[in-house]
Amino acid sequence: MEMETKVTVNDAMTSNVVTVSSENSAADAAYLMSQNEVGCLIVKTDGEPEGIVTESDIINKVVAHDIRASEISVDEIMTKNLIKIDPGRELNEAARFMSRMNIRRLAVVKEGNLKGILTAKDIMAVSPELTEILVENARMENQVEYINEKSPVPGVCEACGNFMDYLDEIDGKFICDECKEDLEGDLT
Repeated sequence: MEMETKVTVNDAMTSNVVTVSSENSAADAAYLMSQNEVGCLIVKTDGEPEGIVTESDIINKVVAHDIRASEISVDEIMTKNLIKIDPGRELNEAARFMSRMNIRRLAVVKEGNLKGILTAKDIMAVSPELTEILVENARMENQVEYINEKSPVPGVCEACGNFMDYLDEIDGKFICDECKEDLEGDLT
């Protein structure tokens, strides 16, 4: 009799989460992201995880409006009502939920305590077969028709590890345009 093992959110999540206070400035948040090489920070208010601030938030809500990052607080740009998941939930359930909600990150919280963060990249690293769920959602959302396997697809670049909307397959690896240019530059 074969025993089936379930992969849980706890198995895939990143447990060392970088956090920021809602009172910090957007400049502080950007500095923390840069120093820790992360694309988001969980925002804590009175020690409780309350929201998330991402690189996109800083670009779209600060830079695009020519606001000085040191003059606007994280509270003003963060996504409030943090979407959370329990660490014991199954990973495939989390992937479907992220796809349905059109998000790439979930705070992993148990009994009000931040335990980690689950990203699309984490899911793909632990359970590549769940990539299809995330890829299918991206295809439907963008209403992109993929004619053959050589067409660009969304996913995690196997060179830099960033999630990108378009990857090209080069020598059996999925690579983003920037890494593709670097690779081509190395070949010349």
